[in-house]
Amino acid sequence: MPILIIDNGADNILDIDQKIIDSNSAKIIFDGNNNKITVKSPVVNLGGYFHLTGNATVHIDRHINSLNLFVYASQNTALRIGQSVGINGLVRVLMHEPGCLTIGDGCLFASDTDITISDMHSIIDLDTNARVNPAKDIVIGDRVWIGQRSMVLKGVKIGSGAIIGAGSVVTKDVPENCVAAGNPARIIRYNVTWDFRLL
Repeated sequence: MPILIIDNGADNILDIDQKIIDSNSAKIIFDGNNNKITVKSPVVNLGGYFHLTGNATVHIDRHINSLNLFVYASQNTALRIGQSVGINGLVRVLMHEPGCLTIGDGCLFASDTDITISDMHSIIDLDTNARVNPAKDIVIGDRVWIGQRSMVLKGVKIGSGAIIGAGSVVTKDVPENCVAAGNPARIIRYNVTWDFRLL
């Protein structure tokens, strides 16, 4: 079944090879205007749901292997996914407020993972009536492995080669080549790398 495309706006751009559209199963919804999705060829698999609501951009580099990528990109958001990224189940990328989310090359995401640049609701200081929880960008480096049922919260930078243990809630930056796990996630090992093979 080909990718289902629903365009409810104007000046929206879908830069995807027709072969990818014909041979993959996903749903793309454009609400509002001036949205753009780019997917570079070749693609291993592009499965999932993409909903862009205006002035949002999604760029996916070549060799994506996505079983079920859920993307919600509201007004003035930008998502960039590098090449050779693997998504082995439901991974939700949630961008409810203006901001950017960058995922590097060669990353691996297990299922039931959420990545969000926003708390999705406002927290108000009662003394000042000011909002105290603005959205913040997320940067995930190259070859990051994120375990099942993990959450990556706003403002976090995860260094290249890092490993996030299953069930972790990442609230602070994680350095390169280390293992972080827990709720909230903390560093449990430094100076490591990972391999797809069971050596």
